[in-house]
Amino acid sequence: MARIRFSVFFSVFVSMVALMIIAPVMPPLIRELGLSEVHSGIIISLGSVAMAVMAPVWGRLSDLKGRKPVILMGFIGMFISYVIFTATMYAGLRGGIGGGLLLGLLIAARAMVGMFIPAVPSSAQAYMADVTDEKGRSSGMALIGAANGLGLVLGPAIAAVFAFIGLIWPLYIGALLPIIAFFVVLMLVPTHKQLNHIKPPKVSPFQRGIPLNLMAGMITMLSIITLQVVGGFYFQDQLALTTQETARMVSIGLMLTGFAMILTQGIQMKSSKLHPKQLLLVGSLLLLCSIALFLFINSLLSYYIAFSLFGVGTGLLMPGFMTGASLAVSSEQQGGVAGLIAAVQGISAVIAPILSTMLYRLDKHVPFAIMGVLVLILSITMVTVLNKPTISNSAIEK
Repeated sequence: MARIRFSVFFSVFVSMVALMIIAPVMPPLIRELGLSEVHSGIIISLGSVAMAVMAPVWGRLSDLKGRKPVILMGFIGMFISYVIFTATMYAGLRGGIGGGLLLGLLIAARAMVGMFIPAVPSSAQAYMADVTDEKGRSSGMALIGAANGLGLVLGPAIAAVFAFIGLIWPLYIGALLPIIAFFVVLMLVPTHKQLNHIKPPKVSPFQRGIPLNLMAGMITMLSIITLQVVGGFYFQDQLALTTQETARMVSIGLMLTGFAMILTQGIQMKSSKLHPKQLLLVGSLLLLCSIALFLFINSLLSYYIAFSLFGVGTGLLMPGFMTGASLAVSSEQQGGVAGLIAAVQGISAVIAPILSTMLYRLDKHVPFAIMGVLVLILSITMVTVLNKPTISNSAIEK
C-alpha cells in the first residue's frame, strides 16, 4: 500500500508541477519571441479550456479501461506535448519560425499539454478511491491534496532555479518529469482496476451528493487562483511597495500558504477525524477569516497571517470536496466523478484570471470581496446541510 500511495502522490505532484512550471517564465519568453501579453493570455487560457473539456473524458475512460493505463497515457501525452511546445519555443527564440505560425504552434502545443494533464489527477483520485474504504477516504484524498499543494509551491520554485541557466530550461524539466513519472507508475503501481464488460452509468454533475462538492471545489479553486493572479497588484497598492518588495512579499506569502496547506493535509492524513461536510465547514470559515484580514487590516503581518489561514482553509477544503464527491457515487463511477472535479479546476483556471483582473480594474477590493461572498455562501450552505446524512458507496450499491 505504501508504494501505491507514493506513486499516486508522485503522479499528482508531477502533473501539478508540469502545469505550474511554465508560469514564471512565460511572460519573459513571450516578450523574447516578440509576442504580446494578450498572446500569452490566449495560450494559457486555451490550455485551461482543454483541461476543463478533457478531464471528464479521462475520468470516464479510467472507469472503462482502468486507472493505471490512463495515468500512463497521460504522462506519455504530457511528454510529447511538452517536447513539441519546447521545440516550438526554441525554434522561435532562434528565429527559425515566427509570426502567426509560431503563435499557432504554441497555442496547439499548450492545448495538448492541457488535454493530457487531467488524465493523471482524475485517474489518481479514482485509484485512491478504489484502494481506500470510507473511513480512510479522507486521508487518501488529503494525500492527493498535499501533492497538489506541493506542486503548487515547488513548480514555480523549480522554474526559478532552472531559469538561471536559461529561460527555456524549465521547459526541458517539464518534458523530463512526465517520463520519470511514467516509469515510476509502470513499475510500482499494480493494475488494480479491472476492465468493465458493461459500461458503468455516466456521472451527472446534478447527481445527488455531487453539486455541493462541485460548488465547494469551484469556490476553493477560484479563491486560490484569484489570490495568485491579483494578489501582487493588491498588496503593492495597499502597502505602497516597490516591484522588488512586492515580489518578495508575495513569494513569502504564497510559500506560507503552500506550506500551511501541506501541513494541514499531512495532519489530515495521519488523523482523519472530520467527515467531508465538517472539513468543508471548518475550511470555509477559516478561508473567510483569511479574506476578512486581506480586506480590513492593512499591515504586512496581518497579510502573512491571512496567507497562512488561507493555506489551512484550502488544505481542509480540498480533501473535503474530493472525499465528499467520491463517497457520493458507486465504485464504478469513481473515475467519472474525479473527472468532474478536475474539470472544475480547469474551468476555474479559465474564469478566475479574466474575471479577477476585470474586477480589480473597477476597484482593488472587489475581487476579494466577491471571493468573500462566495465563501460565505458556502459556509452558510454547509451549516444548513451539516446534519444531513452522507451518501455512501454501500448505500448506493444496495
